[in-house]
Amino acid sequence: MSDTINLEYKMKKGEEIRYKTIVDSDQSIKENDVKQDMKSHLEMVMLQKCNDLAADGSMNIDVIIESGSLKRDGQEEPLPNVGQVINMTMKKNGEIVKTSVDMPFTQPPFPSKAIKKKDTWQEKSTVNIPGRAEPITLNYNYILWDFTKAEGYECAEIKVSCPENRVTLQEGVEQVLSATGTTYFSHKEGMLVKSEVETKTDITAPNNAAVKTHIKVRVELVDKKSSGSGVSAAQDDFQIAK
Repeated sequence: MSDTINLEYKMKKGEEIRYKTIVDSDQSIKENDVKQDMKSHLEMVMLQKCNDLAADGSMNIDVIIESGSLKRDGQEEPLPNVGQVINMTMKKNGEIVKTSVDMPFTQPPFPSKAIKKKDTWQEKSTVNIPGRAEPITLNYNYILWDFTKAEGYECAEIKVSCPENRVTLQEGVEQVLSATGTTYFSHKEGMLVKSEVETKTDITAPNNAAVKTHIKVRVELVDKKSSGSGVSAAQDDFQIAK
């Protein structure tokens, strides 16, 4: 293996990659010594289909939400966006330059230069926060931690962290947000294999009020199909410990 690699997405025209996304959310709301806990579990299967490639390698991609389920406090609820198609244009470094829907956050891009094991880099992401007019900018730290095999693919293991960000939402109301995670990216295939990111958010307000939220997002590769060549990779759904 070369000492250095390029982290680039390499979808080909007509290629389809299917992912399963699992979102677990735990929220605790406290006000005047009254506490309420809420849990939700969301599962979605999403298909990414590459419609076209530009000369610079940018990809025009449809993201189709094929199926999904939502449990909130043990109760099944319908998932309204099943069947939704989101069209986007993405550069090879993962930067999304155009999308058919407003996204609540921006995806930090990969470095534009070749990197090697233990190299670090930083990227910014903007996030829209309810109750705040202006989006906030989060600073993410990355390290190419190791090379490893994941689900049969040679992968770059990338660790990500977002240090605590303290934001004033309004007078007397403050939010603290932090995140950690790991991504397994097949640098040879040019695709995400799996990832897991945990985000913690604490909001404090007057009258001893507080909202604590813990969200874990897992993304798992289900299968990959190249145009006209059948299924080139297919796995059963798998649980990941990231």
